Amino acid sequence: MKILGMTALSKATMLACALVSHVPLSTSASSDPFVNGRGAPKNSFGIRYSYSCMGLTWRYAFNQLNQFEAFIQPMSTDAVKEFNFYGGRFLHQFPQTEFPFTPYVFLGVGLATYQNNLPNPTLQESNKSSKCLGYALGQGVETKISGNLSLTGDVAITRLNNEPDQMLGIIRLGMGMHYTLK
Repeated sequence: MKILGMTALSKATMLACALVSHVPLSTSASSDPFVNGRGAPKNSFGIRYSYSCMGLTWRYAFNQLNQFEAFIQPMSTDAVKEFNFYGGRFLHQFPQTEFPFTPYVFLGVGLATYQNNLPNPTLQESNKSSKCLGYALGQGVETKISGNLSLTGDVAITRLNNEPDQMLGIIRLGMGMHYTLK
């Protein structure tokens, strides 16, 4: 099982590296406002909800296509199964001119905490808490509501290494709202 997990992680890493656009060395002929430094927005802040947890996000735009998003989701929305996630992800956008939304793909890593608040009499344990490393690969769309405000929605396959010989796979739906500083 560990071999399958590492194979999936290495394939996801290769996909992310293949999607990173080439940054030209000379910026004098470029029309990209991020490269020419004409004051293009680089930072945005927001809120995010994804499968039973919610929290805050910060995005940094490297250029028009590539962004890094850090998030902290410490608020669990399920009182029985408390699930929290802290991490970051790399987003690659595919700008559209004909549609009001921008599709993107992402690769993320982070730390998940999980606590089951229902006692398990067969295992003679209650409130077992665990921490594990996880990674996610997914896709989504972003649409602008106004010049500074946008909505996102995405789906990801998340893998969590919760035991030495086990991996937990979750399909997570997420949504968020971001405000871009200009």
